[in-house]
Amino acid sequence: MPEKTIPVRGQKSTNVRLSIRAGFRLLSWVAPRRAETLALDLFSRPSRLSPAPIPEAGIAGHRFTIESAGQRLAAWDWGRAGPTVILTHGWSGHAGQMAAFVAPLVRAGYYVVAFDHPAHGQSEGTRATYLDVAAALTAVARRVAPIHAVIGHSFGCTATILALSRGLPIERAVLVAPPADSPTYARAFGRAIGLTDARVEGIVERIRQRVGGDLSALDARHLVKGLATRALVIHDRGDKEVPFAHGAAIAAAWPGAQLEVTEGLGHKRLLRAPYVVAKAVDFIQGRMDIVERPALSLVR
Repeated sequence: MPEKTIPVRGQKSTNVRLSIRAGFRLLSWVAPRRAETLALDLFSRPSRLSPAPIPEAGIAGHRFTIESAGQRLAAWDWGRAGPTVILTHGWSGHAGQMAAFVAPLVRAGYYVVAFDHPAHGQSEGTRATYLDVAAALTAVARRVAPIHAVIGHSFGCTATILALSRGLPIERAVLVAPPADSPTYARAFGRAIGLTDARVEGIVERIRQRVGGDLSALDARHLVKGLATRALVIHDRGDKEVPFAHGAAIAAAWPGAQLEVTEGLGHKRLLRAPYVVAKAVDFIQGRMDIVERPALSLVR
């Protein structure tokens, strides 16, 4: 899971982090199942240090709520006519991070909807998984259907792919810095908090059980193979949070998908880059469609 961190500030926080590592290391030996349970719970809790601001999009919007799995989700919309585009953010993020796409889409004639994921921003909840966010996206889509396109970032991309694979009808998808699978991040998180290798694999096994025994149910490279939705993947070659290889592999596996490569924007600056926003809007409008689309688009 990308963007999953333990906040660190100064010596005191460093000491806390070391204490967490020591505690999980000890618990791995004396109470291994308890260590896995606590670690997976922590892994599923996004960082929400303060209430997220209402998305600033440069134009007037309307706040409303949508219910998903018994939780109220905060949502905003802009524009009143035209095809619908949903914006879905990344892990420990909020809808405001997608604000740069709003005004260009509205000017292009689209009705735009953004929402805070469960346990994120101003939405209810304390825990979230790909399954939860995919269900939330589906609930939002049903409320504002029909949906022309979705623009997702990072964790929101994998949830989007999961929802599409389960039948959510969307014509176009723009995926910005998409991760390919969940176990990679579960293992990295487990090691970061001090779990032994056996307990790290225990977390992965618990995730496998949660998705019905098949981890391919969360592997984007597998899920996209049968999708008819037209897709544009945008990924920075120097992304340190979600390696570029993830986006490239997803684009290669998705029939007809286009891959747009950037340089020097990292993982989050992509969302504010005019070039990226323009490419996303062009794709949603169909301006990037060509008869035979190459596997690799322009390098910037």
